[in-house]
Amino acid sequence: MARRKNWQSSGRRSQNSNLGFLRSNVVSGARARHESDREPNIRVDPAPIAVSRLLESLARRLGIIRPTQAYVISYPKSGRTWLRALIGKYLVESYGLPEISVLDTELLTRKAGLWRTTMSHDGSEMVSPNRYTDLDPNKSNFAESRVLLLGRDIRDTLVSAFFQASRRVGVFEGTMSEFIRSERFGVPKILTFYDHWLSSRQVPEAFLFLRYESLHDDPETALTRTLTFLGEHRVNHRAVASAVEFCAFENLRRAETEDRFGSEILRPANDDDPESYKVRRGIVGGYTDYLSEADVAYIDGQIARTKFDFRRFDD
Repeated sequence: MARRKNWQSSGRRSQNSNLGFLRSNVVSGARARHESDREPNIRVDPAPIAVSRLLESLARRLGIIRPTQAYVISYPKSGRTWLRALIGKYLVESYGLPEISVLDTELLTRKAGLWRTTMSHDGSEMVSPNRYTDLDPNKSNFAESRVLLLGRDIRDTLVSAFFQASRRVGVFEGTMSEFIRSERFGVPKILTFYDHWLSSRQVPEAFLFLRYESLHDDPETALTRTLTFLGEHRVNHRAVASAVEFCAFENLRRAETEDRFGSEILRPANDDDPESYKVRRGIVGGYTDYLSEADVAYIDGQIARTKFDFRRFDD
């Protein structure tokens, strides 16, 4: 890790000597860290979001800000928006950053002095034309980064992905049974996605696997692990509790209904269609309400055939 810390230190020295006027906007927020019992209302004076992004773009072109240092990677509909909101609300609470930026992970992690973090589906996006054979098994691009991989029950993921593809982004027309068997959206693609990462989990500088179900069962512990992995060495547990309360299902659903953050990330495609909401149901095992016995048997058969097991990520 010394390699990263040395870069950050040299980056700050370069910034001090070359672009002092950018100091309050692009310098690492590490100085804003406090002890684990720090008061959540201690403020870090934030620049307006639009101005901050403009200065950030300029600083990146001048080589002051390093590109992404950490990734949160997931197959679509694995709970990433929930985790994003939890991380964002924690950083907003701990560092006095604007609540409107809760979903802007890159901006918040930079301002808080954590590893600069990007959310990614690594080529598996619903809007992508990629079939399972098009997914790239080569993860060398992540060799100098930290990677947190978020995983969720295959069956729950596919059901949620079906509604994402058909009700939110409009890239699929067909039945649930057709969806789960398709090469572009179905079981072959999600299993290939996880298999590539299972084979490449030693490639990143650091790797952490997190289950959606663990986040659901114990969000405080899961969020604390995530924050520590992303560089928050003294976690503010009161801010963790506040973030978990803020991101409870009903609260996030209300925030989506109100378009509270002004972001497509958390905005329903159709206010009158509950299946078109990003925060749709938020339960574990809900696939039983949508998949037929034949569909479940097909998915389970494919999982058994490939010998896929999330527990292998912990080996």
